[in-house]
Amino acid sequence: MNPEFRRNVWLELTPRRLMTMTAVLVLAFFAAAVSGNEWLPLSAATTLFYFIVVFWGARNAALSVVGEIRERTWDFQRLSALGAGEMTWGKLFGATIFNWYGGAICLVVILGYRIAHDGAIAGLISLVYFVVIGLIAQSVALLSSLIAAMRRQRHTQLEVFSYQVLGIVAAFLAYSVWKIADPAGAIGVRLKAAADTIPWWGQDLNARAFLLTSLAVFAGWTLVGCYRAMRLELKMLNGPFVWLSFLIFMGIYVAGFDAWLPKSDAISVRDAVALRLALAGTTFAIITYIMVLLEPKDRVLYRWMGAELAQGHLGRIAWAMQGWMMSCKAAFIIGIALIVWLVHEDAAPAAAFVGAALGFLLRDVGIFVLLQALPGPRRGDFAAVVTLFALYVLAPAIANGFGASQSLVIFYPQLTTPVWTSPAVAWAEALIIVVLTVSRIAGSVRRPSAAAAV
Repeated sequence: MNPEFRRNVWLELTPRRLMTMTAVLVLAFFAAAVSGNEWLPLSAATTLFYFIVVFWGARNAALSVVGEIRERTWDFQRLSALGAGEMTWGKLFGATIFNWYGGAICLVVILGYRIAHDGAIAGLISLVYFVVIGLIAQSVALLSSLIAAMRRQRHTQLEVFSYQVLGIVAAFLAYSVWKIADPAGAIGVRLKAAADTIPWWGQDLNARAFLLTSLAVFAGWTLVGCYRAMRLELKMLNGPFVWLSFLIFMGIYVAGFDAWLPKSDAISVRDAVALRLALAGTTFAIITYIMVLLEPKDRVLYRWMGAELAQGHLGRIAWAMQGWMMSCKAAFIIGIALIVWLVHEDAAPAAAFVGAALGFLLRDVGIFVLLQALPGPRRGDFAAVVTLFALYVLAPAIANGFGASQSLVIFYPQLTTPVWTSPAVAWAEALIIVVLTVSRIAGSVRRPSAAAAV
């Protein structure tokens, strides 16, 4: 058995805790049953499952690594012989094993009701749904704490609570998605008509099967994310292939929902191609913003990559690329393909708009890296978020207030006349930021001999 998992089992599943959890849940179900309402035992089991596995379990998952850091025992664990896989699964499933014990008791009641009233298939669907939503909440909370650990944050009570909240939000999103096919959240009386089919890549798929499979796949990706984050925390190097696979999956998955976008009845296949490319490119751009905010901006890594580029070692650079770099590159590839397609379809204004969006994406990413590379305390990420808020919200509002709507082209993509004005301005800003960023990173190399002479 996994040593880390076994250690957590010994700590979490003590006889007293098991007896207490069992007694409390049995009493809760009995109280609900004797109340005279046949729906209450099922409602009680569902509510308790969400509280024990999602709410409480997310906090235990967030504390599984952060607690070790706060107690100053994490460095000893990192030096142990345990690999990233053993450490990840031991922390994720070991720290939450008590929550899953309570959740399993709740599932007995839930599944018993579903099988008795709706059949074995409905019971199996409920089982998969509840397990998946619990995994999503806990794995997202653990992943958030691991990202914070890599950024060397202090892990205050408020920060730990934020990791827990992220897990709960992820579970709520999963619940909201599932309500498309089952408004009652896989249990209870259906409150309204649910969607029977989901249009995806031109096919009408069974809504329950598609959404449940989607949630299970995304739960799997969050587990993979925990494993890769643990590898980085243990000072292991992640290759590019897993992240590249995730980007390909996200591009294909999101692009299939083009039928959900508003369009005219006379939409053609050519228009659908543009919509799918736009969806994939937008997805990659959003991932780029998320990753450039979360990942550490290491000036030493960037200088090393610059030296490798000068020597033509492209393979080594590709192996060390961060997630935001790969997603930004994917956004540019899809964006260029979309521009070519739009130009071919005589849609020059739309092509110029996409070109401007790519320029502003490069500008924004450069702002994150530039502000992190500035001297002084490392507050670059917060400063970058404030800067982007000012560029996209405050400054345009002021410009509109003074009636200078023509100046909006400076802040975000616009449809202009002539059409090349917006992309020209965007790429001019992007090149300025890139030059400043590269100059700052290259010029921040310290020379110990010169410092010693002073």
